[in-house]
Amino acid sequence: MEWINHFNIFLACTLFMLFAGVLCDMVLFQLIQAEKVPMTAAIIMIVTAIFLEIYGTSFYTLRCILICHVLLLAGAADIAKHEIPDAFHLLIAIIGLMDFQPMDALYGLLIVPLPFLIVALKTGKIGGGDVKLMAASGFVLGVSKGFYMIILGLVMALLWNEVMRRGKESIPLAPFLALGCFMALLPVS
Repeated sequence: MEWINHFNIFLACTLFMLFAGVLCDMVLFQLIQAEKVPMTAAIIMIVTAIFLEIYGTSFYTLRCILICHVLLLAGAADIAKHEIPDAFHLLIAIIGLMDFQPMDALYGLLIVPLPFLIVALKTGKIGGGDVKLMAASGFVLGVSKGFYMIILGLVMALLWNEVMRRGKESIPLAPFLALGCFMALLPVS
């Protein structure tokens, strides 16, 4: 009987996140006002199901789901307009206040965006939105998971650019950083 209760909670949370994802997609469409905005609701539902299955119903699960949800929305905005609205950076920072660890958050905020800031200042090929996104993400994830997010996200971006784009155009980084965050939040062992 316990598995029935677990399944009901799992199903309710997953369906709720699908509904929340659809609502967020509608708000994003109004916020961005672009002709084409990628839909994120189905991805959010899958991410929710994965985190619920791995971590169960916990505060940490909620935090993982929320940061991935906001990062996916930021990635959709980056795809549509090559711009990340500041509202997403603020939302990510607010998520960092859940289970707040002051030293980890401060170090993540200051250290994680440094590689992006250096590249942005030296080459101009990374935008300020990506730097702010990494600062906010570092605030939530801390230094080690923040750097895992960077490494995994940039590897995926390089592979995508090589295979699909053949290095011709710049690509929006936020969707790949969202994927890197998702992978950094998965258990290693």
